[in-house]
Amino acid sequence: MRLIVAIAFFLAWSSMAMAETRYIVDQAMLPMRSGQGTSFKITSMLPSGMAVKVLETSKGGYTRIRDAKGKEGWILSRYLMATPAARERLGRIELELTKLNELKDKKKALETERGQLRQANDKLEKDMALLHKTAANAVQIAEDNRVMKIANGEAKLELESLRQQTREIRSGTQQRWFMLGGGAILLGLILGLILPRIKVKRKSQWGGY
Repeated sequence: MRLIVAIAFFLAWSSMAMAETRYIVDQAMLPMRSGQGTSFKITSMLPSGMAVKVLETSKGGYTRIRDAKGKEGWILSRYLMATPAARERLGRIELELTKLNELKDKKKALETERGQLRQANDKLEKDMALLHKTAANAVQIAEDNRVMKIANGEAKLELESLRQQTREIRSGTQQRWFMLGGGAILLGLILGLILPRIKVKRKSQWGGY
């Protein structure tokens, strides 16, 4: 029983080991054949760096593999590596660096945008403060205008009253001057009539001595 379990465990471990991933060595193109040997037909040409699945390894130095398209065949075991080819790793590193640079650029752009948003927010807060101040000033200005309108109306009424008084004073003065002038003329007429008679009487009296 123990022997059966051990054999089953060994077969399971072998199957797992055979299903691991290997990579084609860093060369131009390598042939995958239908059998173990150069006499067998080439079924596919595999580029360097391609990932393939190991299905079986023989003692003759060949390994049966399955490529990314699902094709199966044999290839020399020495053409397989446990890690990707240097060119493939370099390409991955370059891709990662490109992504990293893109992330850095995005981070920089976000930081710039955040700075611009902060400046816009500060400006908005200043504008709001100025708006509140302007609104308060507008209320005060409106109140001042109302008071000034009232004062202006009162000043106009007082000015009109003064003008009326001036007109009345002028009219009274003219009437008094008219009366005084008329009186002076009347007095002159009276004196003109009386004085000659008085002089005639005096002469006649003087002529009697």
